[in-house]
Amino acid sequence: MTVERQSTGDATKDAILRDTAYAAQARIEAFAKGDGQTVNMNRYFAAYARTYWVENAATFKRDGLTVTGDYRYFDFEVTDVANGKTAAVHYCEDQSKAYNKEIKTGKVQRTQPSDKDFVLYTLQAVQDSAGDWQVTQQSWKKGDAACVQG
Repeated sequence: MTVERQSTGDATKDAILRDTAYAAQARIEAFAKGDGQTVNMNRYFAAYARTYWVENAATFKRDGLTVTGDYRYFDFEVTDVANGKTAAVHYCEDQSKAYNKEIKTGKVQRTQPSDKDFVLYTLQAVQDSAGDWQVTQQSWKKGDAACVQG
């Protein structure tokens, strides 16, 4: 996993971006382990987003799959901070070198690279009582022009 995240110079925004990057990593960790109840998932996801990814990680494992390869995250940006406790963020994911892998056989399900390998994530995060920023809502768009790279 590669995370390309720059400092904004603003302590609050940097904390938000750090924790949303950790959330992206926690999601891949959950799929790799086939367990959406990891310490990191519980720390960096809450509400609807947590429920959604926990169920998807379990389904992925039930389908006999895990992940392999390299996921790359880039272009992190805080687009709004409200009252210091709620934030809107977006970032890009490059899945062009990441693949599903069959657990039983170890076979990697390689795919042809395409614009759909680049995903724009838009999310809402809230700060919990421990000071961590947790993703509560998330949407994504595959092949978004803001993220597609050659």
